[in-house]
Amino acid sequence: DLLHHEREGDEYGEEVESLHEAETRRSVMRMSIALVVASVLLLAFNSQSLVTWVNGFEVGPVQDAVVSLAARWNGEMEEQGLDAPAKTVRGEVNEARNMDWSEVQRWLENEQARSREGARLLRGMLSEERG
Repeated sequence: DLLHHEREGDEYGEEVESLHEAETRRSVMRMSIALVVASVLLLAFNSQSLVTWVNGFEVGPVQDAVVSLAARWNGEMEEQGLDAPAKTVRGEVNEARNMDWSEVQRWLENEQARSREGARLLRGMLSEERG
């Protein structure tokens, strides 16, 4: 009877290990998908940084081809206007870097006021719909 109980414990341990392996595989798959999506988004919306990055490669025929492709890709993204989000964010960050603390305080106060006003308008719209 003791041997039978010991075998059941081994089976339980193997089952738990199998479940852990399956969860690990699912986690790796989800992370891989997230990295691919993030890479595609960066290629599309931050093509200027891609050009900057590949320009740091060493000189050689493969590297020259990669730099040329990156520059062409960036040109296409600019032509289609898909680089606008990255430029906007970059401009906002540069503007924030040039602010002094009093300007930051005023900006925060303005943003808080805008948020309160937006919430007030939303509550008003919801109460009007309910009648």
